[in-house]
Amino acid sequence: MNSSRIALIAAITAVVSWTLKAVAIGTAGGLGKSPLEGPLFFIGLFSYVVATVAFGFACTRGRPRWVRVVVGVIVAPALSIGVSAAVGAVVGALQPADPDRHWVWAEVGLWAVALMVLTLTLASVVRQRAPGQAPVPVAEGFGKASLAG
Repeated sequence: MNSSRIALIAAITAVVSWTLKAVAIGTAGGLGKSPLEGPLFFIGLFSYVVATVAFGFACTRGRPRWVRVVVGVIVAPALSIGVSAAVGAVVGALQPADPDRHWVWAEVGLWAVALMVLTLTLASVVRQRAPGQAPVPVAEGFGKASLAG
């Protein structure tokens, strides 16, 4: 199994886990009232971290091992933390002052970052050259549009 597929499975798991967490919170009547809330959050968080690291490895396929480790283990998670903070700031600015529905907006932030990783990973998997070959890194095709038609 290659890193793109691992990232895809992990990203899907994160989205599903965090969706189930939101459903559990909603059906229980609010934040902190469902026993499934914590376990589903941590399953989603673990899956999100795995997806981020695996996506970093997928983007550096064919590069020297040290580059893959630096990007997969340091750069991708650091960028993920930065994006998560930015999404949190945007969601925080948009959320109304309703204390009973604060948890809904927190879930929106989780879904946004999980869906971002899922979208990037899907793009990486879809861009595979042929069955059995390594996927083309997502960034490789951007900015190379042909002017010849």
